[in-house]
Formats: sequence, structure tokens, C-alpha cells
Amino acid sequence: MAKTRALILAAGKGKRMQTEYPKVLLTLKGIPMISHVINALKLPEIERIGLIVREEHLEDIRRTAGESVDMIVQKEALGTGQAVMCAAEWLQDFEGNLIVVAGDAPFITRELMTDLIRQHETSGSQCTLLSAIWPDTPAYGRIVRDVAGNFVKIVEEKDATEAEKAFREVSTSHYIFDARELFLALPEIRNDNAQEEYYLPDVVRIMIERNMKVNVLKVSDYRLTRGINTMEELREFSQN
Repeated sequence: MAKTRALILAAGKGKRMQTEYPKVLLTLKGIPMISHVINALKLPEIERIGLIVREEHLEDIRRTAGESVDMIVQKEALGTGQAVMCAAEWLQDFEGNLIVVAGDAPFITRELMTDLIRQHETSGSQCTLLSAIWPDTPAYGRIVRDVAGNFVKIVEEKDATEAEKAFREVSTSHYIFDARELFLALPEIRNDNAQEEYYLPDVVRIMIERNMKVNVLKVSDYRLTRGINTMEELREFSQN
């Protein structure tokens, strides 16, 4: 089995939370959200965990994350693709797999991450991503498939057509990549989209264009992939 590292994206501003406090340090059932995510990644298969943070939140998050997690600063918030680029030095000379997850999605489990690694390894893919069917489709990137059911691309909701917005299968923003191929593709992504950001899902499109194998693992329980975006959601999930 290839070596594996995990990268948590936790530099988002969390505007909808309406607080200056770091979003990922808000507590869910008495535990900071970021701690839930870190615990799900503490697997024998994962040799190191990196955490992308904003500079002004570095020390606060470091105290919660602990010394076993490597801190990486994202100086400019230019999207998830640019956030991953910030880990280039951390991944220098690394050959293996890189898991990328969101720091505000605290419901992932060790079992789910283990399934993701195994699916990626056994399929021989350069990228494997998680998808889920939601009862009420959230504002997530839509999974687009061809008439035969094969994965074609991810389209962000802000850039989706009305027909694409009707698709119920969504990308959950959890990935595992061949790290070398990921960093060969990252310089090719562009910010010519509604948000003017560098989207990590564009790497998936580039890999397909380069005839690499991209695999989709559909999660049976969509609740494991939920993110927390508002204080109302945080209160609701804390009570359940």
C-alpha cells in the first residue's frame, strides 16, 4: 500500500457563521469541529496530517489541534485549489496518496476514511472522491454522469445550469489523490468562474482530460458528509 497523508482545509472565513472566532473551533457536542475531523484521520494508514489555516488563527487552532498535526498557513483565501497549493513544501519529495477533507465537515468517521483509502488503492485510480445522494440537494457541486452512468465532471452550483442543479448526487468535498499527479494538475486550474476562485474540483476535470482514472465512491449515509455552515446548523446538530 502506498504511503498516505491527509490535508484538512480549515482556512475558510465562515462568513455565514457571523462570528470572528475560527469556525473550525466552534464546538459540536462539546468538542471543537476540527477535533472531530482530526480524530477521523488518525489511522495507521495515514502517516502525517496537515492543516491549512489562516495566519491570524494559527496559534488558536494549533493549541486545539495539538503538536502531532502540521500547521500550514494560507495567506490569501483564493479557493480550495489554491489552499492545497500551499501544502507544496509540506509534500516536497512525498510520493503516495493525499486525502483532502474539509475542516467544517465533522461527521466523517475512521471507517469512512478507511473505505476511501481502500477503494482508491484497489481501483488503481489517480483520484477517488466521495459522493452522496441527499433528500434535499444542498448547495454543493453536482456530480455529472453520462448516459451510461459514468462519471464525467463536478460542476459547482454557482456555475451549474438549471438541468445540472436538478441532479441529486453531489460531491462531498472529500478526496484522495495520487499526490504527484495532483500537483502536476494544480497549476492548470483557472479562476474564470462565478466566485473567481481556484476550485480543487477542477483538478478532477484536468485528470480526466489527461486520461487518468477518476473513481467515485458513493456514501450510503449522506449524513456522514454534512458540513456545518451556519450557527443554526451547529445548534441543530449539537442537539441530535
